[in-house]
Amino acid sequence: MIVAEKFSDAYLKFTRVLNQFEVREEDHTIRVPEKVIRCIWNDQLFCTPKLKTQDNQNLEIVYPGYWNFGKGPDFTSATIKVNGKVYEGDIELHVYATDWESHGHSQNPDFDNVILHVYMWQGRGKQPPKKNKKNNATFDFEIKDFLTKGILDLNDELDFENYPVLNQCNVGLCHEPLSRLSEEKLTQLLNAAGEARVLRKLERFHDPIIIDGYEQTFYRGTAEALGYPNNKQPFQILADTLPLTTLRDLVPAKVKGEERALHYQALLFGASGLMDSEGWKEIPALRKLVKILESYKNSLPDSPLTKKDWCFRAIRPANYPYRRIAGLAYLIVLHEKTGLFANFIQAISRLNSKNASRKEVDKLLNFFCLDATDYWSQHYTPGGKTLADSQQLIGAARSREIIINIGLPIGLIFARAGKLGDLEERLNHVFQITKGASDNKLIRFMKHYIFGDQKEMLRLLSSEKQVQGLMQVYQDFCTQSQNNCLHCPFPDVIGKYFS
Repeated sequence: MIVAEKFSDAYLKFTRVLNQFEVREEDHTIRVPEKVIRCIWNDQLFCTPKLKTQDNQNLEIVYPGYWNFGKGPDFTSATIKVNGKVYEGDIELHVYATDWESHGHSQNPDFDNVILHVYMWQGRGKQPPKKNKKNNATFDFEIKDFLTKGILDLNDELDFENYPVLNQCNVGLCHEPLSRLSEEKLTQLLNAAGEARVLRKLERFHDPIIIDGYEQTFYRGTAEALGYPNNKQPFQILADTLPLTTLRDLVPAKVKGEERALHYQALLFGASGLMDSEGWKEIPALRKLVKILESYKNSLPDSPLTKKDWCFRAIRPANYPYRRIAGLAYLIVLHEKTGLFANFIQAISRLNSKNASRKEVDKLLNFFCLDATDYWSQHYTPGGKTLADSQQLIGAARSREIIINIGLPIGLIFARAGKLGDLEERLNHVFQITKGASDNKLIRFMKHYIFGDQKEMLRLLSSEKQVQGLMQVYQDFCTQSQNNCLHCPFPDVIGKYFS
């Protein structure tokens, strides 16, 4: 049986104490973290394959290498071609070219196998030619003119929680001290960190709730979660361009049910910039959406979104924004009478936190699941191939993620504002449900790198709370130390505070 209790801030207090003793080197002239350069290199976010080295030689990236977590170059075992000749070795990345010398790499044998020095800006002063241990030249590559977007835009858009990808066979230095902890202490650490992850999210929702209210904030958060990770920003803009009040005012009250969902779809697609009116008119099922949108052309708010703002790269077709926008329209209609957030709180309040049946648990976890029989249930793209079977517009995994990342923090604000202790306990109970905890590429990486894929440790990741706790530890320590174990205090922290 899961013990119902309120959320604890013990982990937050611990990290605040720890941060008081951290020594952080800070260069106020550098506004872009080096990890941004790492992420750009890892995903090869270049606008053209026709790259050039600093001395104007043709450069081709055959393989970018493996993200390195220990000492030495940022990426190892890379393969490049310069003027058609193949080179194999390591890649070092910096914000400025001058960082090579200022970081002492020329005298460090760990960098003897670097074949390419990648940096954002040349900086001041000329760089002496660099040689690696094979006496081959280390080529220089300034990336600022080859990026898909401006560096500040990429800095804002890159989601550090999704990096690095699982491409490293070693385990982190924190694995060994963590493996020595008792099951009880490791569980306590994960639970405390998981609750801290929810509490930290309260801050980002608090002010919007005051300004826009619970329903609009919940709607915006749900839209954001439907776009996670690649289309969070355009979904947020879409929800702000067409807030709930605007949608309700635009569509006549006499338009109901399925027809109302189509009206909301047309408005959302129109504001998203994804509707190609001429192309969609050639598709019978989409022609009606175009016609509906035309009836609102004089009342539809201006939108800054265009198709270029949406990402389709590295996204499963089932998660394409077309299907998510259609799903959002149906969600609005389904809960319009009392409100999406109000219905979510009601569903949480109905849950028996002491002995809920599996059926009750499944019903709650599938709160955002959406079945539909329209065009988008059988297509990923306009005019695309018809799927053999209809697919949910919002599936069980995404429903759970919305509950954890949006529902819990906003629900907790509501519970604490109303001093509803029982509701807070029920929210915490949901966090501890052991069915189907999140799993994705990043989580699998953390299981490997922090837990070493050790069965006894993985067994403790039985609920969403523990998995979110592992993610919070990663964010607080791995990310803060630029994914370099040698700069990370966590192995020492484990011994001092948790052993």
